[in-house]
Amino acid sequence: MTKYLRSFVNRDEGLLFFLLILSGFFAAVFFFPANSYAEEEKKFDLQVYLTKKQALDIAFPGADTIDKERKWLTEEQKTVIRKLSFVEITENRFTFYVGKKDGKPMGYMLIDHIIGKSFPITFMTVLNVDGSVRDVEILVYREPRGWEVRFPSFMSQFFGMDANSDFRNINSITGATLSVRAITKGVKKAVSAYKVLFLDAEK
Repeated sequence: MTKYLRSFVNRDEGLLFFLLILSGFFAAVFFFPANSYAEEEKKFDLQVYLTKKQALDIAFPGADTIDKERKWLTEEQKTVIRKLSFVEITENRFTFYVGKKDGKPMGYMLIDHIIGKSFPITFMTVLNVDGSVRDVEILVYREPRGWEVRFPSFMSQFFGMDANSDFRNINSITGATLSVRAITKGVKKAVSAYKVLFLDAEK
């Protein structure tokens, strides 16, 4: 009797072990992806630094008017911008804002979105009429790390640069490398697009 009981118990233990493994498998399949997604969601950290109106006020202080200039791209223009900036151009159109004082342009501004580590960074590049950078500001940042790129000590490195400048001289920030690369790419794209769509178009 003891022999049969021991056999029965061993058989049930094996069955229980099998059921535990099986339940673990289904938990991994059905619950871990959701948990991973939840963890990814925790990384999203919305930080709004400037509204669009505030950004325009910073870009064009004292402007009489602020207009939009939409520029549709030809394939040739996309190619030239890509070669200048070393950034892939997926846009079919750029929308530049132009501030005017006494009927004359004060400068131009482009609002763009570029991926940092996982989420897009919304920022503006403000350009003088000659195509040089006057200002760069973060409007919206969406990640918990790397927000130091918004500090003037970093952004001021772009001031005075244009499509012909060497952007390899931009100093990085420890812990914000991906954001630094993203903003640098975005500014390069802005100055290159302005050169092709405005300066070269006037020639």
